[in-house]
Amino acid sequence: MRTDHMMEQKTFNHGQRSTARLLFIVCYLLFIISVLPAAAQKKRTPAVPVKEQAQAAIAVYDFERAESLLTAEITALKKRRKPTGDLEAMLERARQGALKLHATERITIIDSLVCPKSLMLRNIHLSQESGRIDSYASTYHTRDKSGATIYENEFANKRYLAMVTVPEGDTVPEGSPEGSEGTEGPLRLAVTDKLGDNWSAPVPLTGLIDEEDLEDAPGYAENYPFLLADGITLYYAATSPESLGGYDIFVTRSDGEDGSFLKPENIGYPYNSPANDYLLAIDDFNQLGWFVSDRNQPADSVCIYIFIPNETRQMYGDELTSAQLRARARIASIRDTWDIADKETIATARKRLAALQQGLNGGSTMTAVPDFIFPIDDQRTYTRITDFKSPVAREKMKQWVQLDKNVTTDATMLQRLRDNYTNAKSSERQQMATTILQLEKTHYPQLQELQQLAKEIRNIEINHK
Repeated sequence: MRTDHMMEQKTFNHGQRSTARLLFIVCYLLFIISVLPAAAQKKRTPAVPVKEQAQAAIAVYDFERAESLLTAEITALKKRRKPTGDLEAMLERARQGALKLHATERITIIDSLVCPKSLMLRNIHLSQESGRIDSYASTYHTRDKSGATIYENEFANKRYLAMVTVPEGDTVPEGSPEGSEGTEGPLRLAVTDKLGDNWSAPVPLTGLIDEEDLEDAPGYAENYPFLLADGITLYYAATSPESLGGYDIFVTRSDGEDGSFLKPENIGYPYNSPANDYLLAIDDFNQLGWFVSDRNQPADSVCIYIFIPNETRQMYGDELTSAQLRARARIASIRDTWDIADKETIATARKRLAALQQGLNGGSTMTAVPDFIFPIDDQRTYTRITDFKSPVAREKMKQWVQLDKNVTTDATMLQRLRDNYTNAKSSERQQMATTILQLEKTHYPQLQELQQLAKEIRNIEINHK
């Protein structure tokens, strides 16, 4: 009897151990099954590289985060004896951005316009008292693919121009300016004066960059000059080592009669950005300013911002949070640049702008405003439908004019919707977002269609017999 009881107990204990072992195996398998998908998911979505995280932070002007990420990554790479050159360059850019962020200028932007980069000069309306800006190709009637521009003063006797530097050993035909067809090299600024009926040979501007700095700036270029009415203050764009990204706008002043210039300064935010910032022009007569940037724009397009220039530089104080200051610096919303007290000032400035656009500025001796400015080739620029010799090109030009108006209207509406979206109520944002998406679906294809139509018109007119 006792033996039977002991056998039962032994059998029972063995059953318990078997059950426990089975439960352990089941639990282990369930654990493995639960872990595998997570591990597989982790393998499928690797961590975003630090460089990309830093670039994203710089894009929204969060320079402190970018600096923190880059500093930690550089330290880790140096411990592993890995190269850090590109990250250190990015770190310096983030530090420069942080320094300039605190010096963001307070300006009032009254309007903006998105257009193809090739058409940006025609959308800047200056009074005659402020001189004129034009393309190098149009001014000198030569083929030029570099995008070089010129500024000519109101007396039409002095020009600041970007010209292609001539490689050592090359020559330029007598009587033609450097940078003509057949030469290659980076763009650099020069000045030329009208002596009688002829223009002097362009003289390169000195003092804009030290020769030592050129070693650290491969491909350094200067373009888009504009001289203030004072005759000594020069704005221009350059791909300098001090640029925040691509082209940045700089300011310098003439240093005496020898034609040299003082060390230029990067004019900072909001004019400059991590993207390309091309041109700043100020019409002192009408108290209006323009600056051009390709930030947040599709390829080959730019945004032209029209603003009221300050007599002296004004910066934001402690009234803004860090997030608000970053938003002002990158122009997240045009409306945010307005002050309630500036309502009448803005309205008056817009009237001056409308007068300029319509050629009705009473204090200016402007000629009649052209219907459009449409370059055909290096020798011809048309301003009226009647200028076209080809009937086919003439009809297509009518289509281009109408399409150009539609593109301009949509671009302006898109910009204003984006500005208003920031301050809209949550209940309004959904409808605004839908409208923005619908406009974008039609706007960008129309922009491409406009550029393609322009090519067709030029080819038809050029080949017309």
